[in-house]
Amino acid sequence: MQIIDLVPDLRPVILAAREMRDARNSLATFLPYAERQTVSYRLGRRQRADQTVPIRAIDAPSIPIRLPGVNVVKGDLPAITPRVDLSEQDLTNEMMVAQQLNGQTVDWMPAVINAAGQAALTVDNTFEALRGQALSTMGIALTSEDGLTHEVNFGATAEQTTTVTTPWTAGGNALADFRAAAAKHLDIAGMSAGVVLTTSRVKGALLAALGAAYPQQPVDLNTLNAYLTANDLPQIMTYDRTFTAYDGTKQRVYPEGHMTFLPSATDTIGNTELGITQEAVQQTQRLQLNGAAALMPSEAPGVTIVTLGKDDPVQRAVKAAAIGMPVIRDIDQITVVKGIF
Repeated sequence: MQIIDLVPDLRPVILAAREMRDARNSLATFLPYAERQTVSYRLGRRQRADQTVPIRAIDAPSIPIRLPGVNVVKGDLPAITPRVDLSEQDLTNEMMVAQQLNGQTVDWMPAVINAAGQAALTVDNTFEALRGQALSTMGIALTSEDGLTHEVNFGATAEQTTTVTTPWTAGGNALADFRAAAAKHLDIAGMSAGVVLTTSRVKGALLAALGAAYPQQPVDLNTLNAYLTANDLPQIMTYDRTFTAYDGTKQRVYPEGHMTFLPSATDTIGNTELGITQEAVQQTQRLQLNGAAALMPSEAPGVTIVTLGKDDPVQRAVKAAAIGMPVIRDIDQITVVKGIF
């Protein structure tokens, strides 16, 4: 299919799509969006609104270059381009309306707005999946639709990742491991962690370990938080979001059995870099009915919406296009513990 103009003015749709965020994607607190003047383009496809979408790339994703006070991204950014096909029923309904209106122009705007919202959330969810990978591995490994694995190394040292000696389900000492990990983070980062990103199961294991250590008194979440505060240990932030991947499998955004020690629950440690897609370039060149372009050149970076069409057979679709990935800037302020379960 090719880009067509289903609606007279895509600008409000594009700008609205850029503001759409899934409220459950709280990892964006640590790696918020940042628009960059970087150009690349690859094609992908959406299947369902709650799914992530596959990455398609030819060259390896961008590699962050760390310079004093500067964070430079070199290379191609992976592309995320979900597409929402308008159903035959949608097309039939619009045709019937057009007939009833004696050939007047069909108003595609409601269908485009709805589809654009679905596509924009799919983009946001896919970036969240990449954030979860970055925060749990301090790197990114993307298996793209060309069958190759593209890796990004943010420069973390081997000492920043610890595997527990004995899994907690096999008799490991949860409280001792937690204290040891906090001490190691302090040694590496030069400051205590403010929060630990983990899962509810890990938090539950810590709660159970605390209850076993103090059997003479009732233990609840308030007791655990008081214990952490009294021992100068970071508070726990749980994240249990799951997605349906594009291949139909369920996957966690943040993997089970991991803990990530971070500066605080609110400080950023980098950005989710967004570049310029070829769709955005085309939108800066395509005139709307009012004689103005859909986007100004300065507005090109970020998520872009286009409408697609084909006449034989008749098909219509709405596609979101974005290129980007999470880039960790303060890698020295992160340590990861894995192998808990």
